[in-house]
Amino acid sequence: MLFRLYRITQEIQLGNYPGISDLASILEVSERTIDRYIEALRDDFGAPIAYDRKRRGYYFEYPWSMPFSGLSEGEALALFIFLNVAERFRGTPLEEAFNRLGERLSLALPDNLQMSREEFDMLLSPFLMPLAMRVDVSETFSAIFRAVTERKRVLIRYHSLSSREVSERKVDPYHLYNFEGVWYFCGFCHLRDEVRDFALDRIEEVKVLEESFERPQDFSPQEYFNRAFRMYRGDLVEVRVRFDSYQAAWIKERIWHPTQKIEELPDGGVVFTVCANPEEIKRWVIGYGAHAEVLEPEYLRKEIQEEIAKLQKIYHSDRK
Repeated sequence: MLFRLYRITQEIQLGNYPGISDLASILEVSERTIDRYIEALRDDFGAPIAYDRKRRGYYFEYPWSMPFSGLSEGEALALFIFLNVAERFRGTPLEEAFNRLGERLSLALPDNLQMSREEFDMLLSPFLMPLAMRVDVSETFSAIFRAVTERKRVLIRYHSLSSREVSERKVDPYHLYNFEGVWYFCGFCHLRDEVRDFALDRIEEVKVLEESFERPQDFSPQEYFNRAFRMYRGDLVEVRVRFDSYQAAWIKERIWHPTQKIEELPDGGVVFTVCANPEEIKRWVIGYGAHAEVLEPEYLRKEIQEEIAKLQKIYHSDRK
């Protein structure tokens, strides 16, 4: 209702003397509803609305704008952040809906807190999207979103990066999510007989089936995400990593995972313990170079040694 009141205020401020039928058409409501809105503006907000019989429309007896009392700078900033969230849905069927909602929400800002997109971008970047989609996933997103909402099974042709093969799978889609700018959904894969993650840009074909499914009552998206260090789930093991004093400060100041434990060492370093997928931890540790050393498990130490040996072979060879 609040945004419809703002819309009525806007139309009257244009000075075109809109009548009840005009406002009802603009807001797509009944004339009786417009009557109630006009009364609410007068009684609840003190709007100086008057009716001009000659022009058959409403006007303000003196300059007036819709009040939005008590909106702090922090609350205004929170509203701007929400308006910015539409960027996450660019290229999906929800983009237009988010943009329309953003336009309505922007009406809630008083004149002294209005800000252009350029001004907001100079002030704050609430969401960084380092990865850009190379494949248009709008149709796939629409199909998966409908399947998640209606709890319908899907049949997909999926290109797996691990196997480098395309397979056909029936999946019960549980949840859609965005990670570093890429859209995924998780669901029960009947081919693998377990819950898996699927990147929408690697789905070559998708068909929403008439078969229904029941999402497990104990499924929680947050708990599911917490099982991964970043993205990889399954095959979780306890990994211990020693970071030297140079890197320790960075490691200590963040909560990397709910299972993490940090032991401080006399030399200023730390031992970081976490329960995670070893392949994902291996990639993470290698990124820190000589500042990180896997202590356990032993097989992971050997895998990293083999990786280092391959790197040495590459960088010690003469370039032609």
